[in-house]
Amino acid sequence: MTGVLLAAVLSLAGPAPEALPRGEIVPRVSCEGSPEQSYALYLPASYETTRTWPILYLYDPRRRGAVAAERFRDAAERYGWILASSNNTVSDTPGADNSSAMSALWTDTHRRFSVDPRRVYASGFSGGARLACLLAQRLPGQVAGVIACGGGFPDSAPPKPGIRFAVFGAVGNVDFNYGEMRRLDRTLEEIGATHRLSVFDAPPAWCPPAVCGEGIEWMELQAMKSGARSKDPVLVERILVERLERASLLETSGRTADAHVRYSEIVRDFAGLTETKTAEAARARLDASSAVAKALAAERRLEESEARLSNRLWADLTTALASDPPPPLQGVVNRIQVARLRKEASGARTEAERLSAARVLEQLFAQTAFYLPRDFVSKRDFPRAELATGIAAQLKPDRAGTVFYNLACFRALAGDRKGALASLRTAVRNGFREIDTMETDPDLAALREEKDYRAIVDELKKPRS
Repeated sequence: MTGVLLAAVLSLAGPAPEALPRGEIVPRVSCEGSPEQSYALYLPASYETTRTWPILYLYDPRRRGAVAAERFRDAAERYGWILASSNNTVSDTPGADNSSAMSALWTDTHRRFSVDPRRVYASGFSGGARLACLLAQRLPGQVAGVIACGGGFPDSAPPKPGIRFAVFGAVGNVDFNYGEMRRLDRTLEEIGATHRLSVFDAPPAWCPPAVCGEGIEWMELQAMKSGARSKDPVLVERILVERLERASLLETSGRTADAHVRYSEIVRDFAGLTETKTAEAARARLDASSAVAKALAAERRLEESEARLSNRLWADLTTALASDPPPPLQGVVNRIQVARLRKEASGARTEAERLSAARVLEQLFAQTAFYLPRDFVSKRDFPRAELATGIAAQLKPDRAGTVFYNLACFRALAGDRKGALASLRTAVRNGFREIDTMETDPDLAALREEKDYRAIVDELKKPRS
């Protein structure tokens, strides 16, 4: 990818006049020269070619360009950023050609639009976040920052001292990658990278718009510090006051460990932009607090305990699934303590313990709802694929329709039409009602002429009483 992108950068002829709408998301813009590649586009209402603009590349893991762009739209308008969100990037799909998607997107946007070369950014969710980090690593000095949501660096390319881009990490507090993002933040601190981590209340998902705005806002501060944009004392003061208020609220509500982290971030983020005496004094006060030390130690112990439990249950699950013949569903469900996890995830003794149990539950669910069934189907091991999907339905009964829909897609791609239709019917029985998704999903293309498939669609179209 590096050579292709670098060649693209060197061959740019400058922005061409465009009649594309401003102030609204354009769901599909085809890449010139690569019409199979497209992206959702947002140009600020004030966009014009007489000046250069920051640009944010977005990589959704499921080809949903407009979905990702919508999360950043408000902040992009407020701060004057171009959004270019790929409709082609995917994660966890063997053989996916993400390099072509990323290269075509980079080349097309640099040719069409007036991009500030000092203010190029990338973001993604889950596997898309890993693509964003990879882009920044492979184009050193050409990507100013990454907003990594629910995923960090690829395993094959971990962060190293001297990285030349800022990293704003964000993760839901019950995301199965929560532990990874916490560890990544500590690693970035150890190697002296410019970084921050935002934790929000949600399961695995793209950041909420408010957090996306926080990421763009933080990148604005980094641009002021590096000289990539002019300093704006009014903006700096507004952000500082808001951040101090949030940190103070954490402290007064008894969340002193979290407050300590927030004050420390303020000192670091605003150094060189304005004075930070208030945050420094608060940090020093909390540094001397035995309660903060105890809370931080308890947090680390819970994190280690969670990792041990997750590893043990994963080992129990994989051992059970490797048995020949496969064990009955209820036996595996009991072995991996599904009832206990669900109970603790809904009402453990403390909020921290509840969130920890919810994360372990999410980790097991992600594996049994997607990765394991996909891998078993690829080996045509349909009994184990069904077993894994059944476990996922027990872990998250409210999402059973979706997990059986996933299995239908895997089986259809493997050429098992009969099994795919059976799984699709099970998905519908368990609440799956997304008929537009069914009718447009390329994974189900092989089923659309089947009589039984049309019967399922007709049933879903009937008015519900």
